[in-house]
Amino acid sequence: MVNILEIKNSNLTEKIEAHEKIGGALRISVFEIKENHLGQLPDEYDAHLITARQTLEKQNFEWNFHFNKVAYKNKRKSIAYAQTDFDKLDPSGQKINLLHFLGPHFDLNKIKPFIRGQLGNDTLNSYFHYAKSELPENKIDITAIDAIYRKLYQGNEGYFIHALMEPPYGLSLGKEIYLRGKYLLEFLEYFFSDLNELTIYAWDTNCSLIFDAGKEWWGSYFWTVFNPTKKWYIGIIASETD
Repeated sequence: MVNILEIKNSNLTEKIEAHEKIGGALRISVFEIKENHLGQLPDEYDAHLITARQTLEKQNFEWNFHFNKVAYKNKRKSIAYAQTDFDKLDPSGQKINLLHFLGPHFDLNKIKPFIRGQLGNDTLNSYFHYAKSELPENKIDITAIDAIYRKLYQGNEGYFIHALMEPPYGLSLGKEIYLRGKYLLEFLEYFFSDLNELTIYAWDTNCSLIFDAGKEWWGSYFWTVFNPTKKWYIGIIASETD
């Protein structure tokens, strides 16, 4: 038996709801794991697995609740039912490093993000260090960086910074890249504390139909992250389409 409890407090709830309010695609659940009645703690994999299970079951419930309500309103007789395929989920956890997790839109050496340009034809969809002006001469060659990542992590190129900052309809943060980068860094600081101390697992996204939408083009993502500073086990799911 594992003693796992979802953490719910006003500050955490506010952070999660604020992300969703501005159009964020991440669905985040935060847990603590304590000793069970025998004084035992799970090993690393099992701790991440139970976090993944709890996170997915929560999202399955919310998906089913929403679509059953829509079906009733539109007088549809039935809908597909989201449930966890444990045979696919349970053995699928892959421990990944920080570089793999964050992806090519983050400079780990300088702890600065690369932010996609918003302002005009010369800079739109180009990337910039968030603290520099959005000018053509400040463009980052993100294509070259992305190619390196794809070679390193072939077959598993889903990255957290992309999922956080570039949902299908964008984030309602204004167009200034500094403000967007500031939001990203504050998000990382709140949820992850010391990036170099994190333990991260990626999970199979074929274990529930809630991931199907993102497979059309944007992406489907499922991670668990242990933040030892706060002793948080964080489940992160994202799967969106237009």
